[in-house]
Amino acid sequence: MIKSKKRQKKRASNMPVDGAGGSKQEQNLNVLIEEAESAIDSFSYDEAAQKLKDVLKCDSNHLKALEMLAGIYIEQSDWDEAANLLKKCIIISPDTGYSKYFSMGQLTGGEESLTYYQKGIQVLQKELENCENVRPSEEVDSKILIKNLSDAYCSVAEIFMTDCCDAENAEQQCYSAIQNAIQSNTSNPEAYQCLANFHLVKEQFEEAEEAIEKSLALWLPHHEELRDADTQAAFKNIEILIPSYDSRIQTSKMLIELKMFEKATNILDGLVEEDDEVPEVWYLLGWMNYMQGHEYKLNAHYYLKKATKVSAKLGIDDQDCISHAHELLKELEANFPLDDLEEEVEGVEDDKWSDISSDSEDNEMET
Repeated sequence: MIKSKKRQKKRASNMPVDGAGGSKQEQNLNVLIEEAESAIDSFSYDEAAQKLKDVLKCDSNHLKALEMLAGIYIEQSDWDEAANLLKKCIIISPDTGYSKYFSMGQLTGGEESLTYYQKGIQVLQKELENCENVRPSEEVDSKILIKNLSDAYCSVAEIFMTDCCDAENAEQQCYSAIQNAIQSNTSNPEAYQCLANFHLVKEQFEEAEEAIEKSLALWLPHHEELRDADTQAAFKNIEILIPSYDSRIQTSKMLIELKMFEKATNILDGLVEEDDEVPEVWYLLGWMNYMQGHEYKLNAHYYLKKATKVSAKLGIDDQDCISHAHELLKELEANFPLDDLEEEVEGVEDDKWSDISSDSEDNEMET
């Protein structure tokens, strides 16, 4: 089976952690847990970690504290410490709480990762069986479980497209996992995106385009509505309605590979609106314009230059995309008269980047 791009470690998910006991003895510990949760919400990870360590001093087997602390270590890229805590959670409670298995699946690779995901899927399926007669007030929780199950099958499929691509029947097992992801949750755009990636790996471009269109139909209209919304309430369920920021970056890459530039532009523009200090997004805008030919070269230069400036500001210079951006800039500057562009770009305020269109029909930067 043809190899897909290497998987990258994912950020800690929003999956619920295993719960702690509710005895009276733990009431004070629960207060510390709540304070730690509040600190995490405000990105005060050191403060949260200290409170969780205080909990563990009193109860070294406190599952929720262990898994929350592991989540903090994941956010801080301390993979070994996170794995040690998660393994302890597995020893304490091997048959309840699926999220620790999925987290370990993210931290490991190859067959080991598959084993963790498969065990997590078994545990999650049991939890879903217990939710068959769920109360209306718990309906959202049930939907989250179903979404997480579908996402887990996607992760299994990704492993068969990368680390285990040479395993026996890898292609068949990969496709089976994708079908399970879709059947588990037909409303999950990530499942259809995974199917699109499968077809891209096999260079079945028409099938890939059909699958990515199905994925986009499930979230892109919601995303456009949210971008136009003025009230905070409109964003209450944003994580349920649309894929994560990182997932949408992957979506834009696939759209660019399929030469679906208009939709890629729409998604990338939305990503910049959310966070304009992600060098890879600026790079993708530049690379997409570069691919579209001579008349887009000035646009390409602007976005690639922006990618390198943001990268330098953040002290990020080891990304492959930034190295490629520098290569493309050298080529553009060696072959095209860009003096006028430099003067124009210097006069454009960063917060008005959208005045310079990446769309082929605007061409405000064209000469």
